[in-house]
Amino acid sequence: MKRLICLSFIILSLCCVAARVTDVIDLRIAPANGDWVTSTGTDVEFKVMLTESNIGIKDAKVKYEISEDLMSPRKTGEVKVKNGEAVIKAGTMKQPGFLRCKVTFIDNSKTYSAMGTIGFSPEKIKPVTKYPSDFMEFWNKNIDQARKPVLNPEMTLLPEKCTKTVDVYQVSYSVSTSGKRFYGMLAMPKAPGKYPAMVQYPGAGVYAIDAPVSYAEQGIIAMAVGIHAIPNNLDASLYNAIGNGILSDYPSINIDRVDDYYYQQVIRGAVRAIDFIETLPEFNGCVATYGGSQGGFLSIAVASLHPSVKYVVANFPAMSDLAGYTEGRAGGWPHTFKNKANHTPLLLKNMSYYDTVNFARHINVPGFYSFGFNDLTCAPTTTYSVYNTVTAPKTLYTTPLSGHFLLTEQADAERKALIDFLKLCN
Repeated sequence: MKRLICLSFIILSLCCVAARVTDVIDLRIAPANGDWVTSTGTDVEFKVMLTESNIGIKDAKVKYEISEDLMSPRKTGEVKVKNGEAVIKAGTMKQPGFLRCKVTFIDNSKTYSAMGTIGFSPEKIKPVTKYPSDFMEFWNKNIDQARKPVLNPEMTLLPEKCTKTVDVYQVSYSVSTSGKRFYGMLAMPKAPGKYPAMVQYPGAGVYAIDAPVSYAEQGIIAMAVGIHAIPNNLDASLYNAIGNGILSDYPSINIDRVDDYYYQQVIRGAVRAIDFIETLPEFNGCVATYGGSQGGFLSIAVASLHPSVKYVVANFPAMSDLAGYTEGRAGGWPHTFKNKANHTPLLLKNMSYYDTVNFARHINVPGFYSFGFNDLTCAPTTTYSVYNTVTAPKTLYTTPLSGHFLLTEQADAERKALIDFLKLCN
């Protein structure tokens, strides 16, 4: 009995430790006037809140730095906190963009940090990246070449991944005359019938992808596709080896050769994923693209190039307004032009053919776009430049506190929007 009591106490203690997810000290930041978005030319202040066990710390010092989106700090300093609060004068922005304040507090060698970002007329942000006059000619030629090899689709049922209502397959299809194939994971409703579809494109990296089973459970043909021509059933160590080896810097491979840049084959294969969906007898003719970061870029690119796409979802799209750095403001991931040595006419022109803002000019279907003000990977300056370029019907969901991720409310809203559209689409 004593042993049982002791064991119960240990389990209870472990549960209590696991449930403790916040620090005793909490550092937060917000706009002093309560508005995360303001107009250019408006002076702004940030309010700092520093508490210990939810009670304002009476006397402390907090360091801060003020910077425009992804730029070097324009102002640094230290502010005194009195009764848990302090105010930092941040100045203004004369051009549309974002002003960010980072604060840090050190207590007993532990560093606490927080970040807040205020938008200045973000709806007026325009892209820096130039639009090539032969942009669509370039991509129409590419898609024609991508369709020369026979698609030759293959599907392998994976019983261990199937559910009572959904069948899961590893799929592949040809993307070049050399025999290269793209691989994906397909989730199909088991019940006979015709269904709408969605294709999910991956974020950056080299890894195995999973089938979007939850969408198939809602009566949608759902496929997640990889971009590296690598099967999804390899050992994890192989993906790590490839990602840290030959593909460690794949966004820069052949950047100086517009007709052989790494993302050329990626975009071709991403477009062919829609062609694959169209071969399925269960497909009802309505398909949407979906993705975040690199996947957001591909979702927009494919929606602009494939006439069958009816809806687009893009979260914090990468490759957005890459040339922003050439005019002293944030550029998109992978931040090609953060290095001034890359500011050459050749590279700037080459990358303009792959920039999300230029694909966005050709979006003519409704879409859902979402990102956060604290995103340091795909900065809001760059994602707003894409959103503002889209002229088709669009829904925007931004959150001031999210970074390179979706908050639950964002994810729920876009999922509902996508499912609702597909269920009504035919």
